[in-house]
Amino acid sequence: MKRYIILIASLAAMSTMAQSPIESILQSVADNNNSIKATQQDVSAAQTELSAENCLENTSFEFEYLWAEKQVPGGNKYGFSIMQGFDFPTVYGQRRKLINAQNALGSSQINYVRQSVLLDARNLYIKIVYLNKQIELVAEREEIARSLVDMYKTRMESGDANQLEVNKVEINRLSQSSQLKMLINERNAAIADLVACNGGHALPVAAKEMEQYPIMAMPASLDEVTAQWQETDANINMMRKQQQVAESFSAVSKEGWIPKFELGYKQAYEVGDMFYGLAVGVSLPLFKTSNEVKTAQARALSLSLQSDVANAELTAEVSQLYNEAVTLSAALEDYTLLAEQNNRELLFRALEAGQISLIEYMSDIAQLNEAEENQLMLEYQYYLALSNLDRNNL
Repeated sequence: MKRYIILIASLAAMSTMAQSPIESILQSVADNNNSIKATQQDVSAAQTELSAENCLENTSFEFEYLWAEKQVPGGNKYGFSIMQGFDFPTVYGQRRKLINAQNALGSSQINYVRQSVLLDARNLYIKIVYLNKQIELVAEREEIARSLVDMYKTRMESGDANQLEVNKVEINRLSQSSQLKMLINERNAAIADLVACNGGHALPVAAKEMEQYPIMAMPASLDEVTAQWQETDANINMMRKQQQVAESFSAVSKEGWIPKFELGYKQAYEVGDMFYGLAVGVSLPLFKTSNEVKTAQARALSLSLQSDVANAELTAEVSQLYNEAVTLSAALEDYTLLAEQNNRELLFRALEAGQISLIEYMSDIAQLNEAEENQLMLEYQYYLALSNLDRNNL
């Protein structure tokens, strides 16, 4: 038995280890996020409330005691009754359909909140990856800047450089150090936001391990991703369920024209004799039902119009995201050559060998820094666009 327990524990550990950092984080957020938990509780409460409304009404018990104005022996009256109210059977059937529609709506509401939370978490993760890449790049620049300061201080001691040149490289080092500190602070803020998204619990992955962007495939075409969104988008599905609930509520309201009934047992004592029998009551819906039906029909029509608007907005959003991703992907291809070159080291060696002046070095290195930062920003924006395009798979 112990062997089986050890084997199961080992398999569980291997499964956890096999998860990528983003998978571990999203799983943790799905388990710990308070917004998801709150929505689940709200949906559960709403479902319980609806189920309670479809039960029989509370049984009523009445007791009466009347005494005569004149003291006639045996002239006082008393009696009691037990009554049970109920609706016509078709009303319970319509309410059951409404409960089923409401349960489906509750599931779609949970899915909508879950998807929104996980998308926020994944986008925060992507931001942290971007910041880590920036930190790595600026840390390398800072190291080179420090080497540059040491080199020019040595040159000034030997008379090959002046104080102005030393000041320039010192300012460059200070600039890189300041930028590095700001990036670390920004990363800490993003990590804090991700921890909050995780319900305040520690993340299962250290910040330094968030090095690679999530793997997400670029859709083959705009038509493909639009069709996929129309079918699976959480917001659209939730609105469809809301419309179904409104239509079911309208059907229940129409059943309100059917009278309600009460049936019970009654017993009374009067003038020295006991009376026993059945009591039947009928409640006629003369005033309230008409307004309820009109309200339910208006709500259903409103939701139908809102659904049409949401579909149009969805088409525009997915088109914008797809075109943005295509444009960014093409722009990133232009930077392929930059990744293959080793310009930073080449420039430093050229300066060290006296092949270029400090001014030329500063100008060229500033241009290189700008190109590298543009590449990182394009990459970050590209993966954000992909993440938003892929949100229905969360």
